Amino acid sequence: MKKIILLSATVLSTFGFMSCERCATCTTFEDDPNAIQDERTTEICGRGRQYTDQVTIYERTNWECTEN
Repeated sequence: MKKIILLSATVLSTFGFMSCERCATCTTFEDDPNAIQDERTTEICGRGRQYTDQVTIYERTNWECTEN
């Protein structure tokens, strides 16, 4: 019984750390005369792989992302 409780506590604490939401601000410096000034900066928030994939996509399209 003690092993089950210990295992459950370990699993719950592991998922607790993985669920922390992270945010990043991404900015582009490309000169697009049709772009509105507000559209050159965006904020991305997410968890785990979803967050990492979003940041990767922005960085591949010449955006600079900094984690908040």
